[in-house]
Amino acid sequence: MTTTLPLPPRPDTLVTSLAPPAAHPRAGRLRTFGRAPRVVALDIARGIAVLGMAAAHTAALPGELRWDAPSTWVELVNGRSSILFALLAGISIAIMTGRTRVPTGAALAHARLRLVARGLVIFVVGLVLELLGTSIAVILTFYGAVYAVAILFVGMRVSSVLVWAASLAVAGPALVGGLMALAPSSFGSGITFVLEGTYSIVVWTALMLAGLALGRLDVTRRRTAALALAAGVVLSTVGYTVGGFWGEDQYGDDSSWFSSGSESAVLDEWYEPEVVPGDEADLTGLVCEDYGDGYLSCYPEDDYTDVAGDELAFEEDGSGWATYADAVASADVGGTMRSAFLSSSPHSGGTMEILGSGGLALALVGLLLLTGEALRYVLLPVAAVGTMPLTAYTAHVVAIWAVTGPGGWSQPPLLFWSLAAGLLLGCTVWALLVGRGPLERLTARVSARLAPRPVTVGPAGLEPTTSAV
Repeated sequence: MTTTLPLPPRPDTLVTSLAPPAAHPRAGRLRTFGRAPRVVALDIARGIAVLGMAAAHTAALPGELRWDAPSTWVELVNGRSSILFALLAGISIAIMTGRTRVPTGAALAHARLRLVARGLVIFVVGLVLELLGTSIAVILTFYGAVYAVAILFVGMRVSSVLVWAASLAVAGPALVGGLMALAPSSFGSGITFVLEGTYSIVVWTALMLAGLALGRLDVTRRRTAALALAAGVVLSTVGYTVGGFWGEDQYGDDSSWFSSGSESAVLDEWYEPEVVPGDEADLTGLVCEDYGDGYLSCYPEDDYTDVAGDELAFEEDGSGWATYADAVASADVGGTMRSAFLSSSPHSGGTMEILGSGGLALALVGLLLLTGEALRYVLLPVAAVGTMPLTAYTAHVVAIWAVTGPGGWSQPPLLFWSLAAGLLLGCTVWALLVGRGPLERLTARVSARLAPRPVTVGPAGLEPTTSAV
């Protein structure tokens, strides 16, 4: 049976050598924490992303970011933490599927099956967290879907991946916005999941592909880290400058340009209920319904029509092809596409948000790749969170659910600080005493069962195929 020895690292790499095996696994974990083949800078970045999302879910956000007002800097976590998470997902996928080597043949098939298996586990965990009924827009269902989408791109060269990433980032939001405007009556769970909602699969795929390309360029090289830092600064400057000067956030800073935001605004404008004491209410010309909850719901009589006897129903105002042209005209296809391209506000899904926040995430990753080795022990607790992001994210959602209850919104003032301290301490202790996080272990085991390593016939008989995944 042949064994493949790792090649010696390049002179300009950030990871210098593999640490010798420790005499006792627990005793050596502190000394070898973050050493190769792990890249500690990526663990730190993942930890920052998880803690940022925890802050976005529990801290009081000011609603706007002003660099001359430090009290508003916490707004940085809004939307940008999830974008950092998406970029890191692409880098992780590159590391899982061969690092700098693009898989082919049996290795590519195995890599794709493994990605689907991991994505399925993450998706199921996300569904369980959604069942808790918290006020959090759980990110894991979309995260799992991105792993499945990645199977289309892991066999491509870096240049092709970059072309796809740029195309989706620049044209994707506007095309989706135009498509939704041309289909004003469309609805369904698939549309909501893929095109609408807090997280858009178009935005996430573009960011994932940017991370995949970066991972294929070898993140352990200083040249790659410096390139990521420079490119991130340029992209972020362009995105936030263009979005700040020409972007239009028609429905507020925290709303999206697509139908979920516009629908909310239209409903707020159309339905503004007036609550008055019963003896003061003037019900002239109104039809009222009593649902037994102590309130009467009253509507103009002209909105109703006789159905049978005393039964009333809303009068239909026309639909189908007869009203389609007017509906498309009122949707303003051109304006929607323009807003989708220029919007840079958090969770807007606009092109300028992808460039601005995505560039900021790219610059942060590049900076950490250049400094991560020096910060290994200084930021060890943050890196420990990053070694088990699935576990840490799940733990923070469960903790919020335990405090607020199903459907609860009220949160204690110090919830974030308590939550952050618990994550940092708990993950650090677990990483040093046990190693891999519990949900990361589960994901690896399910992936190994659903995607067993392929076997080929070699000189000594049946052997497992050597692969970097």
